[in-house]
Parts: sequence; C-alpha cells; structure tokens
Amino acid sequence: MGIKDNSKINEYIDNICSYVKFKGSHKEIKDELFAHIEDIIDENTERGLTEVESTSEALKRMGDGEAIGKQLNIAHKGTPDWITLLLTIILVNAGVCLMYLMQYKNSYKPNDYLFNHSLLYSAIGTVGVVLLYFFDYRKLEKYSKYIFIGMCLSFILLFLIGQHKNGSLIISIGAFTFDIMAISSYVFIISMAGIFNNYDWNNKINLLKAIGYLFIPIFLMLSSQGLAYCGIYFITFLVLALKSGMKKRYAIYIVVFNIISFLFYSFSRPFTLKRLLVFLHPFSDPKSSGFLSVQMYNINHTSGILGHGFSSTETVLNLPSMESEFVFNYILHTFGWLGAAVIISIIISFIYRILHISKYVRDSYGRLLISGLISVFIVQFISNILMNLNLFPIVGVALPFLSYGGSLGLVNMLSVGVIMSVYRRRSLSA
Repeated sequence: MGIKDNSKINEYIDNICSYVKFKGSHKEIKDELFAHIEDIIDENTERGLTEVESTSEALKRMGDGEAIGKQLNIAHKGTPDWITLLLTIILVNAGVCLMYLMQYKNSYKPNDYLFNHSLLYSAIGTVGVVLLYFFDYRKLEKYSKYIFIGMCLSFILLFLIGQHKNGSLIISIGAFTFDIMAISSYVFIISMAGIFNNYDWNNKINLLKAIGYLFIPIFLMLSSQGLAYCGIYFITFLVLALKSGMKKRYAIYIVVFNIISFLFYSFSRPFTLKRLLVFLHPFSDPKSSGFLSVQMYNINHTSGILGHGFSSTETVLNLPSMESEFVFNYILHTFGWLGAAVIISIIISFIYRILHISKYVRDSYGRLLISGLISVFIVQFISNILMNLNLFPIVGVALPFLSYGGSLGLVNMLSVGVIMSVYRRRSLSA
C-alpha cells in the first residue's frame, strides 16, 4: 500500500491544508508533504522499523499539523500586490481626468465621447482585472500555440474585412472599437511566453521554429503598416527568448539581420525615412514633415515649470490625436515640467514594482509572462515619452493607461490582471 493510500497520513495532511486558505496551493502542498513523509518512512524502514512504526515516527518528526498549516498559510498567502494595483489605479484615473480636462477645460473635441468612453473602458478594465486575478493563468500555457495561430488567422481575416485607419487595423463591434494592431502585441507575447517555457534552444528545429514565431507576426504587422508595433514585438520577443535560454549569439545575429532589413526597408521608402528622421532637424521642413516636431518643440520650450494651465493655445490644439499619441505633450503644456516629472515618477514606480514582484514568482511560465508584459509596457512608455520630447521618431504608439485608446486601455488593464494572477500564485512552482 502506498503512502497516498494511508488514511493516517491523509488525515494528517488534510488537517494541515485546512489551515491554508489559498486552495490553489493545496495540491502542491500535498505533493511536497507526501514526498517529505515518504523520505522519512524509507529512512525508518532501512533502520528496521515496521510500516506502522515508520509512519508514526514520520508524522511525529513532521511536527504539529496546526503549526505547520499556519506557517504554510503565510507562505502561500494568495493576496494581490496592493502597490501595483494602487499605481495602476492612479495611472488609469489620471488618464480619465486628462480626457475630462481636454473636453471641458480646453474645448478639445467638444463632445462627451472621450470622457464617457474613458470611464466606460476603465470600468470594464477594472472588472477584467478582478476576474483575471482569480483566474489561474497556468491554464493558458497549454493553449499557447493555438493562441498564436488564432491571432495570426484573425489578423489575416480582419485585414480583409476590417477598416484601416492611420496605420491601424480597426474593427468595430457595436459601440466598441478595437485596434487589432495594438492588441496583437500583447496576445502574441502571451502566446510566446507559453511556447518558450521549457523550450529546447539546443534543438536546431526549434531554432528555426523560433525564427518563424518572430517573423510571421512582423510580416503581418508590416502588411498593415504597423512598423512601430513590429519594433515592440521584436524587442519583447528577444526578452522572452533570452530569458528562456536562447544563446546570446543567436540574439546578436537576429538583431543584426533586423537592423539590415530595417535599413533596406527605410531607404526603399524615402518618404518614410524622412518622416522618421525629421525629429533631428524639425525646422528644416516646418510646414510639412517637420510640422508636428516643431509644435512639440514649442511646447517643450515654453511650458516652464508649472505650465500654461487650462488655457488653450494654438500650439497644443494643432497636435492631432492629442488624446492618444501626444497626451504627454498635453500634460507638459498644462502642468509644466513639474507635472510631467510627477507622471514619469509614477510610471517608473509602476515598472520597478512589477520587476520587483517578478522575483518572488517560482513558476517559470509565470516569470516569462510578467517579463513579456512588462517589456511591452516599458517599450511603449519610453518610446512615447521620448517621441513627445522630440528625442525619438514620431511613431503611432500611445502612452499606456494615460492615452485614450479604448481597446488599448482595456488590454493594458487586463495585462495587469494577468500579472496579478501570476503574483497571487507566486509560491507555486508549476
């Protein structure tokens, strides 16, 4: 009879688990306790004790079940990271407030659309965070390849039936509009976290498959003129590949190849190259390709420490998509460099906190998920802020949480929900 069939041992372990409130950890706790008790029984058997004596001695050595259960309850406490949630709430509500100020204080797009929809998406996102917190993220891993294939097929289908707008792939469902290009970055990264978990990088076939996992999404994004999102996916893909064990020299080969491909792509499209590099000399063509860079230059150099307040100026109102890609310039114009510094400080705190909590996650798949998602956030935060400061080419990347993006804001919050789900189960190894 195995120890798992021993009623005395089962009763002892069940008693321990009764003190552990997080039921998701019970299976792992039981497996660990059974393994430990079995080792002690084997040791006692070698000493010549009978099976009954070995079992009794093993349970005695294990100690008081109540004390062990209370200790394990602390170790496996499934609670959210309140600091990350607080920082997320601050960023989301700051974004909603910005939409309100744009509409009602600056008369930007004078209707209720921005503010009302921001409230709606933030409310839906909040519910999504709560639901995903209780959802066991580990269930996603076995569907990772299907998620990847499904996203690719959806991309192709939506490319055929969707609507193109400003380099994005848009689909509308009732009152809701979804930017598939922006959403796909997150979906592809979630799928790659599962695919790369326990990935054998020494297998040449797997290396070829990985190249396909990289270039198929990039090709689909380029087909829809999503150059910026290609960059986001490329960087986060490399992060996941390196963290899952890919050799650094392979990463160098991929980076060099992509740089050469990007240069070839850019020089074959002179207009695109000019648009990307105009931030270096915006006043060389201030009324055409350099127009936006000139407007941002003026905002950066005239806002001062406290900004202009809610007084609208022609400079800030001349920025198209001020509610999305150029929201940081609105913050700078309205609240000055002090307000911009506060926002940047909150963003840095948000990034640091998620990187910090990832250290406590035992499950390799969970760590990859967090690494991929925070990489997407970091790339978007950095590229958008630098773009608004005229230190980076103008690309169609919004500022997470703060920009109005509807579906993008929603998927940002859902990503935090996935991270919270991982953190809740941080003590579990698989």
